[in-house]
Amino acid sequence: MPFTERAYFPAGAAAAGAGTFPAFQFRGRHEGPDWRRLSAVDVGRVWREGDVAALQEHLEHVTFCSAERERCPHCQGPADPLLLKLLRLAQLCTEYLLHSQEYLSAQLGGLEEALRAAQAQRDRLAEEVAQRAQEVKGLKEECRRRKKMISTQQMMLEARASYHQVRGEELAARPPVSCGSESH
Repeated sequence: MPFTERAYFPAGAAAAGAGTFPAFQFRGRHEGPDWRRLSAVDVGRVWREGDVAALQEHLEHVTFCSAERERCPHCQGPADPLLLKLLRLAQLCTEYLLHSQEYLSAQLGGLEEALRAAQAQRDRLAEEVAQRAQEVKGLKEECRRRKKMISTQQMMLEARASYHQVRGEELAARPPVSCGSESH
């Protein structure tokens, strides 16, 4: 798996079930921040209400803007390098998480497709099992019927043999009958 302790490393194109997925690569940042748009966001409200929709709305812009050339609005001096570093690191983390989310979504899609295929196969096999069970039931019934027929035939053969044996003993016990022309 691409997880190692607390880190996630997408397997790239070799990912099973995800098809070909591009290897992770950071995108360039060329557009400056849209300060008017950002100033309209009430970050405290977003945090209190857990407003994920507002985050989604600004995710792309905040993640891929470049604040490197921004100047302090008061003194027109360059922005604090540590704040820029913090913003840049947060952007890179966010971009990586977006890539990981896409990768996991692609894997999930592949696994859901495999699950649907396995369920369809299970359903086909269940139908086949039910059909075979009916066949087995029919064959068992045929087997019982034939056993009964064989048993009946055996009883008839034994009765006939017994009849001939008794008849043969009766004939052997009788005195011989003479036929024909004996005079007295």
